[in-house]
Amino acid sequence: MEQFMKDTVIIHSGHYEMLAISHILKEAKVKPRSYSSLTEFFRSGPGMSVGFIILEVKEESSNFDAAIKFLRRLSFYYTPPQIIVMTKIEKAEKLSLLAELQVDMIISEQEDFSILRKMLITGVTDLNYHMAVSPFLKQKDNDFTRAAKKHLTEMEWQVLSAIQQMKSNATIACKLGRSVKTVSTHKRNAMKKLGLKNSIELYKYLMQ
Repeated sequence: MEQFMKDTVIIHSGHYEMLAISHILKEAKVKPRSYSSLTEFFRSGPGMSVGFIILEVKEESSNFDAAIKFLRRLSFYYTPPQIIVMTKIEKAEKLSLLAELQVDMIISEQEDFSILRKMLITGVTDLNYHMAVSPFLKQKDNDFTRAAKKHLTEMEWQVLSAIQQMKSNATIACKLGRSVKTVSTHKRNAMKKLGLKNSIELYKYLMQ
C-alpha cells in the first residue's frame, strides 16, 4: 500500500511531453506533480512523500550525474525515490554513464508509444522490477558495439583475447613478439573503439 501513498513527480522542460506523460500515468490512476526544471521542483518544497521521479536528461547535459546524486540526497519519505530517466540521448558513452548512476529506469523518448506507455506505468506502480532500459536504447548500444568490433585490428583482437585469458601485458608481449608498450597501445586503442573507459570496464566487457 505504501507505493500508492507516494507522490509521482515529472521534471521535464517540454510542455507537450509533460502532458503526454501525465496522460499515460492517469491510466494507472496516478496524478503526478509537474515541474519544468529541477530548480522549480526544489523551490516548490519537494515534501517527504515523493516515491517516483520522472526526470528528463538532455543530450547536452554535462552534469546529469550531479543532478541525480542531488535527488538521491534529498530527504524523502522512508526511502529514496525511484528515478526514471527520459532522454533523447543516443550516444553509447553517455548512456553508459547514465547506467552507471544506477537509476531505476532509462526510457528513450524515441521509443514506440506502446512501449513508452508500458514502461512508465510499470515504473510508477511496480516496485519489484530491476534496472530497466528501453529496447530502442538497447538496440543503439548493440549497434555501437557491433560497429566498434568491426573496426578492431587483428592485433587488437589478439591482445583482447589474451587479456580475457587473464594474461598480463608482459606475458602477452612475449607471446606476440611485441613490446609491452606496443601491447598497451593496442589495448588502449581497442578500449577507445569499444567505448570503454578503464580496465574494470574492459574486464566486465570481456567476461560477458
